Amino acid sequence: MFEKAQIDSLFAELKQEWQGKPDFEKLHRDVDLGIALYDSGRAIKGLDDRALALIEKHKPD
Repeated sequence: MFEKAQIDSLFAELKQEWQGKPDFEKLHRDVDLGIALYDSGRAIKGLDDRALALIEKHKPD
């Protein structure tokens, strides 16, 4: 399960890289959904590859 520090770090990176760009809202939604799916043990499918990369980078060990 994601811890608060991991989520904070993930969203800080997302904002630094994408805030103000056209894809930011979509990526934000995909990251939100991806974290929920990951934490529930469900497969993470159909999300933007950039969101998946952020989740993979910051997910719990």
